[in-house]
Amino acid sequence: MKKSIFLLMIVFLLSMSSIASAAHNGHNRPNKHKVWSHPAYQGARWDRMDRARPSLPFKWHERRNERFHDRIRDREWEQRFPGLRSYRWHSQPGHDFWYRGHRITNAVLFYDSRDELVSVGFMYNGTFIFIRDDGGYRNRDSFFISWSHW
Repeated sequence: MKKSIFLLMIVFLLSMSSIASAAHNGHNRPNKHKVWSHPAYQGARWDRMDRARPSLPFKWHERRNERFHDRIRDREWEQRFPGLRSYRWHSQPGHDFWYRGHRITNAVLFYDSRDELVSVGFMYNGTFIFIRDDGGYRNRDSFFISWSHW
């Protein structure tokens, strides 16, 4: 009986620590995926990627740093990404990242209504890569090719 209670206590403590860890990393945020339920982020246009995400020089849900970003003010861009504010990002020394051996120098950072980072997008081999806080997606829409020459 004592062993059962002791084992139950250990399981309880481990489960509580994983919940606390998830909350600390932003996984239990209210409305975390609310914006992703919009039809613009669903369907055949977006292919889910199973590969690991790149190591980014940004943290999910961190607040926007105005020094490194220029707001994208384009109606079609805003219609493609409803609920998000898009900002151009250009590589700065010590703030760049790599994707499959390719250095990413231009990207788009997407912020939600709370001004927290929820996605990073960039071009790779003619495909728009959309790394979200819930996974990675790609889109081969020609619209993004015109934006790849920022």
